[in-house]
Amino acid sequence: MLQGPAVRDYFTPNVVSLRPHQSLSDVISAFLANQVDVVSVVDESDRLIGIVSKYAVYRSLLQNMKLDEPIYNLIRPDVVTLHVDDPLERAKDVLIDHQVGHGIVVDENSRVLGVMGKSHMIQGFLKNREQWLQQLIGLTENLQDAVVAVDDAENVTTFNRAAERMFKVRQETVLGQSIAIQFPGLSQRLHHTLSTGQRLGPDRIEIGHCIAMGSFIPFSHSSAASGAMAVLRDITAIESIARELETTKNLEQMLQHAIALSYDGILVLDPNGCVTLVNDAALDVLGMQRQVLVGRRWADIVSEFASKIPGSNPSAHILTVYDRPCLVTQERMMRNGLPLGSIVKVIFHQLDEWRDVFHHLERLESDLSFYRGELHRTQSSDSAFDRIISVSNRIDTLKQQAALAATGTSTVLITGESGTGKELFAEAIHEESGRKGKLIKVNCAAIPEELLESEFFGYADGAYTGARRGGKPGKFELADKGTIFLDEIGDMPLSLQAKLLRILQEQSFERLGGTSTIRVDVRIIAATHRELPKMIVSGEFREDLYYRINVVHLAIPPLRERTEDIPQLCEHLLKKLNQKLHKSVMGITSGAMTVLQRHVWPGNVRQLENVLERAMNLGIDDWIEQRHLPAELRDAPMDAPCHHALSRQNLSTQSERSGFDTSERAESNLGIFEPSQRTSNRSSGENGSYKASLESVEKQYLLDALHRAGGNRTKAAELLGISRSALYQKLRKHRVRQEISFD
Repeated sequence: MLQGPAVRDYFTPNVVSLRPHQSLSDVISAFLANQVDVVSVVDESDRLIGIVSKYAVYRSLLQNMKLDEPIYNLIRPDVVTLHVDDPLERAKDVLIDHQVGHGIVVDENSRVLGVMGKSHMIQGFLKNREQWLQQLIGLTENLQDAVVAVDDAENVTTFNRAAERMFKVRQETVLGQSIAIQFPGLSQRLHHTLSTGQRLGPDRIEIGHCIAMGSFIPFSHSSAASGAMAVLRDITAIESIARELETTKNLEQMLQHAIALSYDGILVLDPNGCVTLVNDAALDVLGMQRQVLVGRRWADIVSEFASKIPGSNPSAHILTVYDRPCLVTQERMMRNGLPLGSIVKVIFHQLDEWRDVFHHLERLESDLSFYRGELHRTQSSDSAFDRIISVSNRIDTLKQQAALAATGTSTVLITGESGTGKELFAEAIHEESGRKGKLIKVNCAAIPEELLESEFFGYADGAYTGARRGGKPGKFELADKGTIFLDEIGDMPLSLQAKLLRILQEQSFERLGGTSTIRVDVRIIAATHRELPKMIVSGEFREDLYYRINVVHLAIPPLRERTEDIPQLCEHLLKKLNQKLHKSVMGITSGAMTVLQRHVWPGNVRQLENVLERAMNLGIDDWIEQRHLPAELRDAPMDAPCHHALSRQNLSTQSERSGFDTSERAESNLGIFEPSQRTSNRSSGENGSYKASLESVEKQYLLDALHRAGGNRTKAAELLGISRSALYQKLRKHRVRQEISFD
């Protein structure tokens, strides 16, 4: 960087100096001989005393001063002096402050060296400006970044060599030209910088074949923008490198995941044999923490490694690693003949680890069995109503009524407490109706009142601030040619009830904010847990709407009024939860079933499912017992009727149809057991302990299922509601294989 100009570079040396005793004639002679305007007066040591100017000589001559008189009275002692090493900028300030046009230049000993005037300063500043300009031009031309500058008329004034390379244009063809014509991609940003005086960027800009980061900087003069400059850095190569680094990073992440998922121990070593990556399996066999192992030499960890696995070829050896026999293999990695490191694989898993794999396969097989069962059930059902689990006469009557109503187009009102299965009936009615459209479900209680109208009828383009462009269809429009299920219709606002009544009457509506009428063919199924007649009396529900929707009325009884369904519901729910929770629970004991059947179930089937799921999450393996149930169920008074015997008789009939006869098996098919009785009947010689009784019942349960399946283990697993692998495990547990014999 250039230093500023100094006084020593521009003053006039060899200034005329006189002594104080010299005469006026000597001063006039010095002026005439040297053509100067001022002379300095110094002492015998050449130190400055003062100056004598032409104006002082003129005044003395006008006052008739004699030429031979000394010049004492003409000396001006208050002289402005400038140090020879002062910057030119400081010298300018000194002359301006003292309002003089000349200054005497002295050294550090106050000896006179010369004089400096205004002309000297102007010359110095002009020369310095030229030096700065040349330096700026050289700097700009040699920058690696492209520089494009414009004046206030938006004509190009600067275009360096980097810009020539970036834009593929010669400097001579663009200087003085309009930026909007030459480079439209830069014009808008430069115009904004000029007009606002604000800096922009850095921004990512695509320029032809390259990508650049650009900053746009204004020039200002007297607080007004006099031009602007764009500084562009070509980042095409950087972005390419960044993409490669991202790809490398992704590959490294994939490698780490692949190593982590390996069932065997994997260690990655650098060329020096130090561990850089290690998975959990290797940490397990080595009994070390990751932070302790990474960075250590593998040969130091396993002392036999260095001597038994030399060389660069893949090799495998049986080594004892921390008292555990392992198969250790190593393969070196090379690239372009240079070593990158090596991979060490430690195989140590035996039966315990393989058992974990089999358990995982069992869970997968259990999931597969569940989905196969669901597919089979869906394909083999004669009617959608068959999916509604019940042995209750009241539910059978409701299913018959719903099946008849499904063939028509009348509105259906389903009432019942929460959790009784209103939505199941609605789905079955829609499936059996044969309507081509969809079943659209709407929970009137879950949608905010202010959004209900737009959800039901949709809205037109621009209906309100924030509305989706092009509008949005409502639920009724989506349900055209199909069915709309209005759950909890009792919670619908009165304002929306009037519009719903119009749809029922005319099968048409307008979108929110729209003007055109939309006609639809929609069947309405409504459901509620509230008493609508009472709401009509209190003014909460429209009477005319009630009579419109109450064409076919299905009143679903609560679970407490049909406890005979509980055993069959439990059987279904256990199968469902076994698949969901990866369990193999086989049933519910008699005592637990009695507790379930005497409960009032305010939450109905939904509450029953939650109770069973809670019990299965308590770590049970085979049977849900009374102690696994919540305290509020166990402590309830035993005053509810029990339909256990009825369900057992029903299953006995099914058992007779299948070709074998035992009343106890019918009970087991429901998952209901009395271990103490079963033990006394079949295992009188055993010690009568509770555990032995339960295992005896489980064994008999397996035999009964195999009898019903005719020895087919896959079918027996389906009857039991467990996976085939779980069945094999229980057969091995009870040594059932040798005892099975079929005719």
